[in-house]
Amino acid sequence: MRITVVSPHRGDAAFALGLSVRTWLEQGHAVEVVNCFTRSEFAPFSDAESVHANDRMSFVSATRKREDEAWVKLYRGRLTLTDLNLKDARLRLHCGADEVFGRAVDLAEKSAVKIRKALELSRPGAVVVPLALDGHVDRVIARETGSYGWPETLPVAFYEDLPQAAGFGGDELLEDAAMTVRMDLRPAFVGEAAVGEQELEAAVERKRRVAWCHDSQIDEAVTTQIAEFCRQYGGRERLWVNAAWLNASFHG
Repeated sequence: MRITVVSPHRGDAAFALGLSVRTWLEQGHAVEVVNCFTRSEFAPFSDAESVHANDRMSFVSATRKREDEAWVKLYRGRLTLTDLNLKDARLRLHCGADEVFGRAVDLAEKSAVKIRKALELSRPGAVVVPLALDGHVDRVIARETGSYGWPETLPVAFYEDLPQAAGFGGDELLEDAAMTVRMDLRPAFVGEAAVGEQELEAAVERKRRVAWCHDSQIDEAVTTQIAEFCRQYGGRERLWVNAAWLNASFHG
């Protein structure tokens, strides 16, 4: 199976799906991550502030690309990345950090059209998109362009964004958020739950290593939050999936 994962920004897919990607690759599936909005000035834990404003986007974008490459190395290079080189919301919409949430989404805008075209060219056997729990316009665009307009026979899954899901207020609220998507979704996991404390701790540590690859974006506290989130799922990550996903061979 060819699994195409939509990552609005570099790091989004890694934070939410680092363990699932590992399992899919071990099962022999081909996994491609489509990074959408890769031109950015957001890297609060880097040296970006010391760089001239005219060079900041280039500096940050290159830094985050190196972090993605470090993530790929964890899977011995078997993971494929496709970068769309789009500007993130703050650059594209010329808005402040607090103004990227809850904005109306225009799926006719150039960025949305480019994302959809890239996904179609990927010829996916399954598509995995963010739930966009925080309402960030980039994540909502990625969710909307990635999840609709496919045949009903195509497996589609939604991942719980991290670190957002960890602070979302509990499982019931996460389920409510998943149910707002215009599909009949069910929870599902990839792979088997950890057997015993040692295996669970190993999964948490793997999750930590994945998250820490993108250390220009997160500090130690957030890295721990991301890593620990899989503990409640037995060392796995939860997806919200359509009927076709449940019938697919990679469902665990």
